[in-house]
Amino acid sequence: PAMTRASRRLLLDVSTPPLGHATLMAASSAKLVARHDEEQGDESANDASLLARSAGADVGTGMPFWKVWMVVGLQTVAFLLFVGALLQKVSAAEDQAVADLQQQRSSLEAEVRNLHQEKGQASKDWSARHPYQAVAHVEGHKLPEMYGRVKEKTIWAYWYHAESCPSAANCTLPAHIKLCAETVGHNRGGFDFRLLRKDEVFRYVSGTELPVRWHDLLPAQQKDSLMNALLARYGGVAWDISMILLRPLDDYWDELVEQGATFRGYMYRINGRPWRHEEAMAVWFLMSRREGVFAAAVRSQVIGMGDRADTGAYLDWYRALGDHTLTAILSMYNYSLPKCFDDPTVPKQWACPEHEQPPWYKGLTGIERTDTRLMLGDPRDGPQLPMAWIGMEMFNVLDDTDRSSEQKWADNGLGAPMHDTSCSSMKQCWEDEFMPRFQAGNLKFVKFFNHGATLDQKSREELLADAGTYFYSWIRLSGLLV
Repeated sequence: PAMTRASRRLLLDVSTPPLGHATLMAASSAKLVARHDEEQGDESANDASLLARSAGADVGTGMPFWKVWMVVGLQTVAFLLFVGALLQKVSAAEDQAVADLQQQRSSLEAEVRNLHQEKGQASKDWSARHPYQAVAHVEGHKLPEMYGRVKEKTIWAYWYHAESCPSAANCTLPAHIKLCAETVGHNRGGFDFRLLRKDEVFRYVSGTELPVRWHDLLPAQQKDSLMNALLARYGGVAWDISMILLRPLDDYWDELVEQGATFRGYMYRINGRPWRHEEAMAVWFLMSRREGVFAAAVRSQVIGMGDRADTGAYLDWYRALGDHTLTAILSMYNYSLPKCFDDPTVPKQWACPEHEQPPWYKGLTGIERTDTRLMLGDPRDGPQLPMAWIGMEMFNVLDDTDRSSEQKWADNGLGAPMHDTSCSSMKQCWEDEFMPRFQAGNLKFVKFFNHGATLDQKSREELLADAGTYFYSWIRLSGLLV
């Protein structure tokens, strides 16, 4: 049956779910519609009924659909307005929170800047009061902690990497470097072996023995200058950690002492063969008595560097604190040593290390010094194999593939590393170059260049699993895997 207008009004009031402000607005709208119907009177009811039928009115309620949809639309608009107001309040709260955080950050940054300024000023004040200690890292009239507690027969090495090895307590060596170091520990014989990290350096030497801005140097130059200071103060062997020690060095040391020499090392061209690189001394192996020629090297490196934080003032920035510091000093003891700049295969003779100091070999101040004896050999007759420059670490000892046509193997002109080398395969080089030296006792260790970069990404397990490589074979010959 048709519902009365009163019943329809009651239905609209109670059937719509509550929606807060939106419900109130919708309910009010519905009441206005119902009141409008009442005011039309009974006479318009029939017309409204006919109109409702023709417009598709709801037979159950008698309300036209357009009125129902108007009510729903009003409710929806009210709800959206409410949600919009709520989101606006939330957004305003978030903006205020961000503004507060930015203000706090600005305040903290200002505090940090103030602290840095105060620290910097305090450091300047302290340095002004203690200029010697600021440079030496130790009080005046006080020796380095380890001086007098380290024996002369010590093999010294240094390793620093800003991320993987910033300190002794936080140091992870690359797998192949660690294996190299283990061969030294295994075959050290009567030597001690000390691998120093950056935070340990000033326990052994004074800051006055190193370039003033030693901390700012690249690791290679840190190592060279540190080795000069360590050999001057303690003596022993300066050792490049990217080498495999196959046999102990005791007989080298004993021979040095018996002959009354103060220094033993390797110099290119000492065997009369040209070398096309603008270098003279191989500073990756230096053996010296304490307080010997390296006392002059320490003085030279401190003066040579001055306040500089890099080695750009030298003729060769990379070799500055090694070859370019040591060669000029050694030339004072033997004027007849071969000269880099006399080698016609050297393209940049102006960069040779002899040019770093006055030409003592010309007798500028008198005859050569005779109070010190040097023992020198050419590294190419011993630890520096001709294949060292072409990635020999991963060569396979059984690979007999002819590679003579490959560019890096074919580069064997006068002065080149592969000059006078007849081997044309990995197997032949192993049998003809390495094994004869090893069996004759002329090769106690093997030198890698570029720190054996071909092995950088390999784990210890991978290195030791590839039993056919030169690297694995050397590790085995060292006795480390027995």
